[in-house]
Amino acid sequence: MSNELPFSYQAFSDWYDSHKRKYLDTARDAAMRVLSEYFEDKLSEMEGARVRITGGRVKSKARTWRKLNLPKYRDVIHQLDEVPEIIDDLVGIRVTCNNQSDVVRVRDLIKALPVSDGVAGSVLAQEEGSWKDYANAPKATGYRAVHVNLQTAVSLGVEWHFVTCELQVRTLLQDGWGELTHEDTYKPGSEPPALVRTLSRRMADLLAAVDDIAQDLREELDRLSSAAVGELSEAVDSKIVDEGQLDVGAGSGDEVGSKEAAMRYLRERLDGLNHPVDLASLAWEVQREFGQEVSRGWFGFESFKTLVRASSADVTISDRPPAYVIPADFVASSAVGLAASSLGIPEVALALKENDKSLPLIGRDQLLAAYERLCLASQEMNWADPMSDFARVNDMTRRARQVQTVEVVVSRPNLDYVSKALLHSKNLRGPLTASKIKEIYSSLIIKRVADITPLENGDELALRGWLT
Repeated sequence: MSNELPFSYQAFSDWYDSHKRKYLDTARDAAMRVLSEYFEDKLSEMEGARVRITGGRVKSKARTWRKLNLPKYRDVIHQLDEVPEIIDDLVGIRVTCNNQSDVVRVRDLIKALPVSDGVAGSVLAQEEGSWKDYANAPKATGYRAVHVNLQTAVSLGVEWHFVTCELQVRTLLQDGWGELTHEDTYKPGSEPPALVRTLSRRMADLLAAVDDIAQDLREELDRLSSAAVGELSEAVDSKIVDEGQLDVGAGSGDEVGSKEAAMRYLRERLDGLNHPVDLASLAWEVQREFGQEVSRGWFGFESFKTLVRASSADVTISDRPPAYVIPADFVASSAVGLAASSLGIPEVALALKENDKSLPLIGRDQLLAAYERLCLASQEMNWADPMSDFARVNDMTRRARQVQTVEVVVSRPNLDYVSKALLHSKNLRGPLTASKIKEIYSSLIIKRVADITPLENGDELALRGWLT
């Protein structure tokens, strides 16, 4: 094998300058713009505040040349036009998320993009087989992120040219680790000193533990947010809660004005709704507009759900948590485009995924592994310990992640989702068997799908076949 590339640095330099000007800069800008528009369309305002595109770059000439000279690339390249095929991260985009569950949300959105077939049918498409999950299987350095290659179509005259962009999705803490260490400086072929490796790994492990705590904090805040949204008391729920019949008190002129403004805001928001939105996200929007203090009493309506119903009679609110506000004329589209059939996921389940973005669209083998992990974790717990059900479920999830006897990998957010079904059952007693967990989870999901879209003949059977 040759120890030199089949072209000079000067020839590479001239090629790089031309290729960067024609394609790479344009591809970076186009991919970032389209990705931003895609997120804006698919993410709620509350979700969008936790997900951001934090960087886009074109690999520098010097770093590209250095990478080309590594044996794994140098030995397979024969001419300059092959460089974009050999080096797939000439363009890079970074998405930074607040929490691990947000990383999963972004990953699911990217997996819903079309798969590139080399035809300019989509400005942005995922490259099949390019996924690398360093979040669940970190590099030896401690690096954690999700990587995937996106194909971007760039026009040059009347022709289309495809450029590969590497997308990196990280949490804030994972991104901070990358900035604080030499991960972006020391690449294959440029080994960092032993002390740097040791300290970097220690920092990565510590921040991963903090990421777990941050996820626990996020889930507790979500729980408090759901509590603030409020389920109707039996007395209030039995009333007719339109504005004229529910006594919300006269209040001061400012309070009455704020109440009317909030109801008008909600009415306009709900009138323009073309798909279900979760109640907690809607409450977050109202709090953002009118201040956090409005959640104390919700302008005298006692709960946010009552306020929503009083503001618009044309929507319904699903009964099972997490609650969704559903437009009167909504017809579930079954989320056409999500590639789930290969996992044995019934199409009717995709209607729920449209609205509950956290729903795990995973294969039956992963669901069974989740049930088994949680079962084994529940056997290790002392159920006599006095603690809240929420704390108990979090402890069970933490233990389930450490179970080594189940070979199938299940991510923490998916384990969290299944375990929260136990919380929603309001009958958390243990130790739990895998069959009991399966029964609780499958019953909840089937009922929640039925809240969103009518179950036709065979739908419930198909759902049970997937869930059990």
